[in-house]
Amino acid sequence: MKAALGLDFGTESVRAMLVDLNGQELSTVSVDYKHGQIVEFLPGSKKKLPPHYALQHPLDWVDSAAKATQSALIKAKLDPNQVVGVGVDFTSCTMLPTLKDGTPLCLLEKFNNEALAWPKLWKHHGAQAQTDRINAVAHEREEAFLSRYGGVIGLEWFFPKMLETLELAPEAYNATEVWLEAGDWFVWQLVGGAAESLPRSTCQAGYKV
Repeated sequence: MKAALGLDFGTESVRAMLVDLNGQELSTVSVDYKHGQIVEFLPGSKKKLPPHYALQHPLDWVDSAAKATQSALIKAKLDPNQVVGVGVDFTSCTMLPTLKDGTPLCLLEKFNNEALAWPKLWKHHGAQAQTDRINAVAHEREEAFLSRYGGVIGLEWFFPKMLETLELAPEAYNATEVWLEAGDWFVWQLVGGAAESLPRSTCQAGYKV
């Protein structure tokens, strides 16, 4: 038997599902993230986060996905070699800054106490001022891209969160070599490759439905 693996990364947990090539579900397993949503304190820190912050730990995605996949394989009585494809989806927009080798900035000792170096969950609402500025400038310039997004850039999207880091944590911004969606980062960890040629999901970065 051949099967496909789906990994659905949510706000609190990841779900692994195995289906056969006819689309029949073989097993489903959910595993919680160790750190859950990081909304009050960074791991190992006693400094309280500002209001409206919602972060995640990138290693939670890896560890929880591994546990969920292993359990799903055991439950379905499948060997890993029987899996012929993997599909990944994330709550959007969840994004993070990394180095060119894929190392998340928050895992570097220099930046592990900088909140904006951590992955920003979709519900991170710290970038309201930056969102308002982007929209004001875009409308003033009559930017054509606005029509693709219902006339407004959303608070939970990619670019306001980047601008927030630039304005509030410039050292972290300047140290960042790659900005990307969490889903794209996870695929990068699975398949490798150079930072300059990474496949990107424009849907995750630009749409919120």
